[in-house]
Amino acid sequence: MAFKQVQTKKISEVIREQLEEMIRRGDFKPGERLDSVEKLAKEFNVSRSAVREALSALRAVGLITIRQGEGTFINKFDFSELIAPVADTFISKQEMLELFEVRKILEAGAAKLAAENRTDEHLAEMKQALAEMDAAGGNQDLGEKADVKFHLAIAESSGNNLLKDMMHQMAETLGKTMYESRRIALFADQEQFNRLQVEHKAIFEAVSSRNGGEAEQAMLEHLINVEQTLINFHENK
Repeated sequence: MAFKQVQTKKISEVIREQLEEMIRRGDFKPGERLDSVEKLAKEFNVSRSAVREALSALRAVGLITIRQGEGTFINKFDFSELIAPVADTFISKQEMLELFEVRKILEAGAAKLAAENRTDEHLAEMKQALAEMDAAGGNQDLGEKADVKFHLAIAESSGNNLLKDMMHQMAETLGKTMYESRRIALFADQEQFNRLQVEHKAIFEAVSSRNGGEAEQAMLEHLINVEQTLINFHENK
């Protein structure tokens, strides 16, 4: 008889799950401010870094908004309407095309603003996401999470709070297409899979050098290429 290996959860994942359950249960109201990282760390009896990692995960799926110098707030939308996890959902070709129309409008502009407004801390976050994508290799789940993290870091660097909130609320849907594009690229050929990382690094370099026009173009080309990869797959299957 074959047994599945038991995997222990990271402390940050346990914290994230508890906070998410409380948010969805209504223990925290929309717009309500969470306790500080320091206070949450004391309440959970864990390190502050574990709390920060848990909050980053909640922000990535649009449950909270972190405002620099103000605190962490519960987002004001109906959590019961959030889409299901990637593995359990299917995005149609038409939905995908509409999503990429929105992404090209928002993210190309976000990349341009990021080049103009980014800080060294923003660059460090992008660089970390790139490193996580490199480390993920053919692991689609880890690669998708790092991919989403990179694109959200670009939005965070834009300096536009509305744009940041819109991107965070789209995070789950972004994850679906990123997971799918990585799966398709992985099974197509290694060169195509590696191209995803090359394109991300080109965006990073443009943002790092504060070249807004180049960052905008690099992001647009990346999204067009990913969109075409998904279109070709849908047409040929």
